Amino acid sequence: MKKKFAAILCTFALLATCLCFSAFAAGKPSIELMSLYATWNSNRVYAPKICFRVNSAKTIKYADWYITAYNRVGDRISDDVLGATKKLTEIGPLTTFSLQRSSEYPLETQYDASEDSPFRHYKRAPYKIAIGDDVCWVFQDEYDNFFVCPSGNSSNECVYLSEDEIVNAMFDYDVAEFPDIAWYSRVVDYLQVDKVVLTYIDGTTETLTNVDSKYRDMSLQNPPFVQQLAQYQAVYNYQDYLNCNPDLATQFGANQKALFEHFVTQGMKEGRQGSAEFNLNAYKANNPDLVAMFGDDNVKYYEHFISSGRAEGRVAV
Repeated sequence: MKKKFAAILCTFALLATCLCFSAFAAGKPSIELMSLYATWNSNRVYAPKICFRVNSAKTIKYADWYITAYNRVGDRISDDVLGATKKLTEIGPLTTFSLQRSSEYPLETQYDASEDSPFRHYKRAPYKIAIGDDVCWVFQDEYDNFFVCPSGNSSNECVYLSEDEIVNAMFDYDVAEFPDIAWYSRVVDYLQVDKVVLTYIDGTTETLTNVDSKYRDMSLQNPPFVQQLAQYQAVYNYQDYLNCNPDLATQFGANQKALFEHFVTQGMKEGRQGSAEFNLNAYKANNPDLVAMFGDDNVKYYEHFISSGRAEGRVAV
């Protein structure tokens, strides 16, 4: 059974260089803990794995993680073998996380996805992300949009990552594994990172206690894409949006994520038609009471049709 653990949160990080100080000022330590988990059985916790992200511009030679086991009332457990705190050393070189938008992995096919699903053709990205109690692979669609399938391989569960998650929450897929490390105790409740000591290639060192990422074990910021589409199904589907707006085909092609985002952020404001079942000018012409309420606020008409207009049988085409 695998279990996640909380890393220690402290007020200060000890910084060795001006560059590292700048990273701390920006809210990111030189190395960032994204996830920590291990395998549990009745009398021991063993084989811890550390997922991390390097933010320092300097190359790290060694990263020494000091991890302590605690019981459920917050006391350090006693371990007759090596003690409650263990030093786990990851050997470098460890370099700064670099986000590559275009993956060189080949496209694969998810055959249980429908032909027009944006997730039918996908490729693996060289990144992972920590979601709740799981560490998940990140994938890309045909247009290099990043997404995850946290509940398995069903395309209905696939979620496009927000730009914030892409820039700040993803980390390299390699993790630090320590299969020979174990805490022999029946009362371990959680593991905690006390500190990390970094030794850089240039010989300098840095000790950090503020390494826990705010994106660690997070909840996704977006719902599954099919749920997002369902919210607007009365006024939008991507085929109609392309057919009614040929200029967008030149700009976006069949990039369903980009088309949907354009409709939500710009298309409704501009009065663009996103469905054969809803035309803004027709809705205004046939419903003067709404014009009196909404005036030139185009978005309000779409929202009204979604929330009540269609159910009321109002004419929209």
